[in-house]
Amino acid sequence: MKVDFIIVGQGLAGTLLANELFRRNKTLMVFDDPDQSSSSEVAAGLINPVVFRRMTKSWLVDEAFSQMESTIRNLEGLLHTQLYYPGKMLKILREDNGVFWKEKVFANHLESYLDAEPIKSFRNNWISDTFSFGCVNKSGRLDIQKLISLFTEFLNSQNSIRKEKFHFEKLTFNSELVKYEEILAGKIIFCEGPSAFTNPLFERLKFKHSKGELLELKIPGLHLNEILNGEVFVLPVEDDWYKIGATYTWDELNLEATDSARYDLLAKLKRIISANPTEIIQKAGIRPTMHDRKPVIGLHPENPQVGIFNGLGSKGVLLGPYFACQFADFLCGNLDVINSEVNIQRYFSKI
Repeated sequence: MKVDFIIVGQGLAGTLLANELFRRNKTLMVFDDPDQSSSSEVAAGLINPVVFRRMTKSWLVDEAFSQMESTIRNLEGLLHTQLYYPGKMLKILREDNGVFWKEKVFANHLESYLDAEPIKSFRNNWISDTFSFGCVNKSGRLDIQKLISLFTEFLNSQNSIRKEKFHFEKLTFNSELVKYEEILAGKIIFCEGPSAFTNPLFERLKFKHSKGELLELKIPGLHLNEILNGEVFVLPVEDDWYKIGATYTWDELNLEATDSARYDLLAKLKRIISANPTEIIQKAGIRPTMHDRKPVIGLHPENPQVGIFNGLGSKGVLLGPYFACQFADFLCGNLDVINSEVNIQRYFSKI
């Protein structure tokens, strides 16, 4: 069996890259280990175009936002369902932050994403009326779990996925082809998320993964349509269900939900919303992140038949479609150079 590409991993990164390669009429075989947990199974899918701490635009947002919307529209058409839920995000402001917010909107050219004038008239029976809010007009969420599930079905319909563990010892490659069992391919691209840390082909890369925990809970009667962002985010999903998150830790990188994270998230939620949840589900995942918080993309300088698409981190929904499109163009010969800030070459430049 011969294909153009083997892709290892079908989390958000693998799904987005596979979609772009299919759109360029390339043949694929995707390997996805059903026993390997993925950060995409937990991710809230929150879309935020700004960095609140500095009140600046997110990195590459002007280029990435339009690509994100275009890619998701394409996927919604392919999979015949809604995946993207655009909406507003309300950033909770301290009493003295209204003037600061307005100044930064104009100083940092954020007008296309934020309302300059803070909102002081937002009313909800369960939210303190002493809050004022900065409004992010271009926000929302991507239903990552539905996207991956339905794209798996699409891959199955194309006979282009194997739900099994990938074994490195079965992989061989030369200057022209890679071979895995009976499959020959032009290139193999690893989209393994946090598991890339153990990939023997990428030992030079500097990973700095983080563990995140969030809660999914039901708050009857809250009737909140906007995303709230304070000490935690409150993300409406459907039928009085909300996602609350998220924590960040860099040690004990496991998938165990902790009592400390649960208590911390609930305490912070209580400072925003006075209503009590009736049901609570807790989840934990590992965010795939590099040492410099930039994705890592490209072909291995020493083994150019081997590539990687990883490190999307907490901005995966926003940046993933943009870089999947760029990488697919590069792999198909339509682009000569990958953005130097994400290029895998940065880990090999001193050889």
